[in-house]
Amino acid sequence: MRDRPGSIKAFFWKVFIRARWLLSFSGKKGAEIGARTPDFRLQDLSGRSFTLSDSFPKKAIILWLTNLCSSCEERIPLLERIYEANRGRLEVFALSTLGEDRATPERILRTHRMTFPLLLDPGDWVGKTLGLSHPVGACPLYNLLVLDTAGVIRFKSHLSAIGDETFLDALRSVDAIAAESGFREEERYNKNGT
Repeated sequence: MRDRPGSIKAFFWKVFIRARWLLSFSGKKGAEIGARTPDFRLQDLSGRSFTLSDSFPKKAIILWLTNLCSSCEERIPLLERIYEANRGRLEVFALSTLGEDRATPERILRTHRMTFPLLLDPGDWVGKTLGLSHPVGACPLYNLLVLDTAGVIRFKSHLSAIGDETFLDALRSVDAIAAESGFREEERYNKNGT
């Protein structure tokens, strides 16, 4: 019986990401908590431009730099629920780090009917500017940043490696969602946030 290559790859990345955090790789850690993010303007698949600073000071931001792997793709419904329930105080920007690949982002949009913008960053300008280096075809170790209404990074993690409650607590800490948000942690994630 042959394993599906996608599931093996997803498992490998989950193990790699967690091992890297546990081993505390030396070198650049990327965007630091408390640092202000640089402003940027990127386009979605239809050519519509989005500028990060247009959301400040009205909204907090979830910035998700992604290669749209299956592990992160599994988390899109959570992002969508959070976004839909908190549009007045929260913006979500998904940034494709897939270079010139447009087929994968188009498939993701069709499959998940995302209502938050999926922006193309073919040169990975945002990731490079934030110091979030990663191999070609992979997403950065810290691919999920929560920004407050001033554009300051208040939380960073990897979307596929974070538990729902830990993520929701980070959003509550910047008033991006109401303290009484009724989201519940899915059973497949541990209560300790991993």
